[in-house]
Amino acid sequence: MSSPRFFSRSAFDRGRLPRPAEYFDAAGIKLSAAGTWRNALCPFHDDHHPSLRVRIETGAFRCMTCGANGSDVLAFHMRRHGLTFIEAAKALGAWEGRR
Repeated sequence: MSSPRFFSRSAFDRGRLPRPAEYFDAAGIKLSAAGTWRNALCPFHDDHHPSLRVRIETGAFRCMTCGANGSDVLAFHMRRHGLTFIEAAKALGAWEGRR
């Protein structure tokens, strides 16, 4: 007798997430400076001086004022729009599962 399956195999594909530079541009987040870390106004608080730092290769972010942080564009999208992991992955085209 086989054991019941409780979880279906997820269809999350990290490789289908948008590139960080393209994602932040489409989201209206203007990144400035050059190099690995870029600066921007933080959308998570009333920011008047760029306090958000974004690692352009991965999309990792950290606000030096409010402390908002995450490891990639998926985490940013989840936080900005109040979405779950699956909702954000679907919105960004990186999920094709049923769950």
